[in-house]
Amino acid sequence: MTGRQLAKRTPVGEIDHQLDIGPTVVALDAPLVEVAHLAIAHPRTRILAVIDASGRLVGLLPVLRVVEEIVAQASPEVLMAEVTDLEMAARFGREVRARVAGDLMGPARFLRPESTVGEAFRMMHEHRLSGLPIVDGAGQVMGYIDLLELALRYLDEASIGSADGPPTSQDTTEAAAKNLGGTGSDDP
Repeated sequence: MTGRQLAKRTPVGEIDHQLDIGPTVVALDAPLVEVAHLAIAHPRTRILAVIDASGRLVGLLPVLRVVEEIVAQASPEVLMAEVTDLEMAARFGREVRARVAGDLMGPARFLRPESTVGEAFRMMHEHRLSGLPIVDGAGQVMGYIDLLELALRYLDEASIGSADGPPTSQDTTEAAAKNLGGTGSDDP
């Protein structure tokens, strides 16, 4: 099976545990200090799943946003240098007042177990996310797919490299070009 076939056909439910990165779930009303401690306890999960009181996914919270908020509260002048217009100033003001996970979370984006690797790549790329939770039919978080997890699976299945060792950058470039219909060389 080629990497391109893998992207089209492999359900994410099949590869959810390949790297054993599980979801980190936080309550909508969890204080940011608690959220930060959960993120530290699960450092490989870079996107936190925010759930409501019934356990349903209601939003996503990148760990980077939690870190930025802690820095903004502890030392706001560090981040103020990045504020260059009125819109950024308004956002900075809202975020500095954030106290719980729900104050910082973004929209709930997720995969279902039957979602394909290709769909996962597209969704993560489109929304600039490094991972996504997998939810069941009731919206309960049941897994987590990390972008690195997908990339490694894709490379493993694409038969890149030789039996002599790991793939080289040339192997990767040629295989990617082949999967995309090119030649892999710099020639037009």
